[in-house]
Amino acid sequence: MTPKIKEHTCTTCNGTGFSTVKQPMLATRKIYPVKCTVCAGKGRIADSAN
Repeated sequence: MTPKIKEHTCTTCNGTGFSTVKQPMLATRKIYPVKCTVCAGKGRIADSAN
């Protein structure tokens, strides 16, 4: 049996996997956010084994 991996939600992106981006006022323009650099776009971070 494999041990269960303990994880917690990324506080930088609040578990979405994307950093927050302020959208412009024009409805025709959309800014697509990049992946979160802390959790690599997963939204969760593995706890350290210490």
